[in-house]
Amino acid sequence: MPIISIGWQTSTDLIQVVKPFIWLVTVISALAIAEASDPGRELYLTAGGYGCGVCHGPVANGGGQAGGSIRGASRAAFDKALAEQPTMRLLVNALSQNDIAELSRYLVSLDKIPLVELEYSDLGWRITQQPIAKGQVVQLVVSNHSFADLVLNLQSFGFAATTITPLDTRVLEWKAEAGTFFLPDNELLVVSTNEVCEH
Repeated sequence: MPIISIGWQTSTDLIQVVKPFIWLVTVISALAIAEASDPGRELYLTAGGYGCGVCHGPVANGGGQAGGSIRGASRAAFDKALAEQPTMRLLVNALSQNDIAELSRYLVSLDKIPLVELEYSDLGWRITQQPIAKGQVVQLVVSNHSFADLVLNLQSFGFAATTITPLDTRVLEWKAEAGTFFLPDNELLVVSTNEVCEH
């Protein structure tokens, strides 16, 4: 069973642990949210009886699914997909105009949340990230594409160690603190003090 530790550079940094946030969604299981309900997010998880994540990933990031990334998709792009894509046309009768507006608003709002994708397979890690600034809420999407349990120690990010079962995905929300953080394979996650910082 691979054990991965995502940590701070020094033990002094570890003392200033990032405040824990909320476990979010897996593609297969329901989302448990401790914050105020967002109608667009609720629709994203349930539209058509199976939710948008089945085709577009847990946070509209694509997640290796057939539908690809739709983070930041405009209302016009959403309307076009509903009219032209065969699988999307199946949703037309299931969604009201208000539902479509809420889903569209939610997708646009995701574009403002930086994304860090950590994908593990038998070949190792594939990591992609967007620019992050201190204080931003970041979505950490961890996918286990292997056939073995993946144990992650996420204490330096303020999360308890967790096991991700084979072929599963977890999404964590983390409020970024300034600093440099080590991801698997010694990749660096850099958070600037005030300006957006590229990796």
